[in-house]
Amino acid sequence: MKTVLGNIESIDEPLACSIGNFDGIHTGHLKVLKILKSEAEKRGLKTAVITFYPHPRKVLKRENLCRIINLKTKEDILKNLGIDYLIVIDFSPEFASKTKDEFIEFLKEKLNCRLLVVGEDWRFGKNREGDIQYLRKTGINVIPVEKEKLDGEKISSSQIRKLLKEGKVEEVSKILGRPYCIKGKTVKGKGLGRQIGFPTINVDPQEELCLRFGVYAGRIIIDGRQYKAAINFGKKPTVENLKRPIIEVHIVEPFSIKKLPEYITVCFDRFIRDEKKFNSLEELIFQIKKDVELIKRIEFGGKVDEQIT
Repeated sequence: MKTVLGNIESIDEPLACSIGNFDGIHTGHLKVLKILKSEAEKRGLKTAVITFYPHPRKVLKRENLCRIINLKTKEDILKNLGIDYLIVIDFSPEFASKTKDEFIEFLKEKLNCRLLVVGEDWRFGKNREGDIQYLRKTGINVIPVEKEKLDGEKISSSQIRKLLKEGKVEEVSKILGRPYCIKGKTVKGKGLGRQIGFPTINVDPQEELCLRFGVYAGRIIIDGRQYKAAINFGKKPTVENLKRPIIEVHIVEPFSIKKLPEYITVCFDRFIRDEKKFNSLEELIFQIKKDVELIKRIEFGGKVDEQIT
């Protein structure tokens, strides 16, 4: 898969395109992508997912919108789904001011989109003035996709963000159709975990995640192998009080890892407790021991889907 970021040059080969933020790539998104791939194959087109950074609501409404997954995780999922292009458009006030006709021209002339597969309520252009009916009048071939439902309710990224802020990762995994995992960059820590008997692998999520700060039972995937782990997501208030949150992973089963890769997948299976500031290092160590013993006893169901490894 080719990822195109920021300043986009014209794309030569004709594309079947789907447009949206695809934050989380939940079961509703997967439905759209399945149709996109099928229809593209019928027409001999390459597939492209067109998304935006930052989120349009951050630009238009000045919302401080967190992310369900980061760009690296999104790239990996789309690549493993067989998508040919991920096109990340720099969503600026200038881009937001495009009229519906200017946006259509951008899709046709710049991105070479011959087919659009989008959600049934998709709108575009300044003030969301364009819709699917208008698109059809311009001669663009468009396939609207009905929203996916779970237990009678339409699935949305907003719903998943709310659940993540509550630490309800088990419910999130159900909506995603896979475990909730983040692929982040490994970073060197200060070695305190090793000094107190709980060495950690530190992972930078690289974007502001919606996930609730706290301790989780989960897994880490290294070179295709899964290891059960105690995971802390937060700012380490007892020892450092970081400006940006980090993922700390302590593997709770025997393992042998010669060298850490640059990027690692971390999966959050169950929320254990909130992150808190302890009065002393001794209190922190006592609590970590309790967390680790609890997590060792937890059984996880199934292997992590290959989409996210």
